[in-house]
Amino acid sequence: MRPIAFITLVFAPAIALGMYIYFSKRNDKAFSQLLMTSYLAGAAGITVLILAEGISLMLGLNDLRSLKRILFFSFITIGGSSELGKFIFFRYYIVPKNVLNKPIHGITFSIMVSLGFSTLALILFMVNPFKVQELFPFTLYSFVIVPANMMFAVIMGFFVGMAKFMKTRFVFSLTGLLVTAIFHGIFNFCILTSDFKLLSLFSFGFMVIVLTLGLKAAYSEGDPL
Repeated sequence: MRPIAFITLVFAPAIALGMYIYFSKRNDKAFSQLLMTSYLAGAAGITVLILAEGISLMLGLNDLRSLKRILFFSFITIGGSSELGKFIFFRYYIVPKNVLNKPIHGITFSIMVSLGFSTLALILFMVNPFKVQELFPFTLYSFVIVPANMMFAVIMGFFVGMAKFMKTRFVFSLTGLLVTAIFHGIFNFCILTSDFKLLSLFSFGFMVIVLTLGLKAAYSEGDPL
């Protein structure tokens, strides 16, 4: 464990503060308030991850002695629960607000949700009450978890945010949750297995997808149906 990794604890709140200042200067008070609410909503979403990790520890599923255990831990215990926690608050509390009136806003507020989540998730990882810290390369995971969650947020923000402007809201929302959970699971699997070549390929493809969705949302307009 390297002490330098502890500086990563300031990454998420510092980025959130920067976003808040930047967007507050360019938007009204309601927009700024929803940014702060989004950050707090993301922090509240950590409860689902805590529950999943607690159950996993009680059932002995943190003992990654087989490929099946690694896959379950990667995609369900960590990836699935993390994205579900963010999704619940984002989809049912942030997205319905009138301030979110453009597809790109979905990504903006989703990133703020992810930063709130990442702030507490990283603290939880450092404190290590559920004995998961030993499963990950400490320094690497500490440095990549915040940017990774921000990229996951772009995907969720695109699909769940875009759902507000579509008749097939349920399909778009569910797609956002499932796709994000899958990407989060793949990310965890690469880290847990120390397959850095696969992680590099995954990261490159993932960034292309994130950039494409971000640009599509930026150039899309629409009023909620």
